[in-house]
Amino acid sequence: MNATVLTASHYGVVRFGDLQCEAVVLKGGERGYVRRQLAKLLGFHETHKGGRFARFLADFAPNSLSTLEKTREPILLPSGRQAQFFPAGIIADVASAVVSAAINGTLHKARQGIVPNCMKIMRALATTGEVALIDEATGYQYHRAPDALQELISKLLRQSCSSWERRFHPDYYRALYRLFGWKYQGHDQNPPHVVGQITQRWVYGPVLPATLIDEIRARKGISQKHHQWLSDQGLARLETQIHAVTAIARSSTCYRDFDRRCEAAFAGGSLQLALLAEDFEEVA
Repeated sequence: MNATVLTASHYGVVRFGDLQCEAVVLKGGERGYVRRQLAKLLGFHETHKGGRFARFLADFAPNSLSTLEKTREPILLPSGRQAQFFPAGIIADVASAVVSAAINGTLHKARQGIVPNCMKIMRALATTGEVALIDEATGYQYHRAPDALQELISKLLRQSCSSWERRFHPDYYRALYRLFGWKYQGHDQNPPHVVGQITQRWVYGPVLPATLIDEIRARKGISQKHHQWLSDQGLARLETQIHAVTAIARSSTCYRDFDRRCEAAFAGGSLQLALLAEDFEEVA
């Protein structure tokens, strides 16, 4: 692997109102975004050359170009995917400059369409702040602030294990089994290992920080399930996510389609599950 590739230690999805963008924290603590997604919010799509986006930034945030020059090399996401990095601290200036140009009547008509997105970005940053948005999306605040993690544990976990209740409806398993061409016949036998991995990645992963899942694993006994340690608030998060994953599985044509949809909707792809998919699709 190229020695110049930087690695993201934390990953998540930042929401500017109803807009979404992949956010990362590099191992050195530098926060930022996946450049392609942020450019898309500003009207630049994959078919556009990178030079157009650079010229746009030169117009609206000229001081950002030197910073971007330092981050030209790709970064490695936790999923194993490479992406271009867009450092934090620039987007607020860009959005503000676009809105100001629109108010002053100097914004080119070809760029009028991005004004609503820029306003949503400005509102989100004004309410929360850019660093806080990224830290919340990626879970980095729990890495840098143990007290915050303890507060989250107290809200989402029980002091002791609750009695078992069904939390995953058979419809959830039927939807997942269908992706592999299998028929679900109840829980007389344990589900295939890949189903458990999907559950960890796409049900628990997007709604519970990795450090909190580690805490559950440290507490639970061999026969206990993760959800038996969740508080009512934690169970509400879990139930919402189960419904979302079930709906995506039902509407997907195959596992690969399901995985791509989950990656777009939640917290990024899983390299290990992508490799597993190849094995299972070959024998299905």
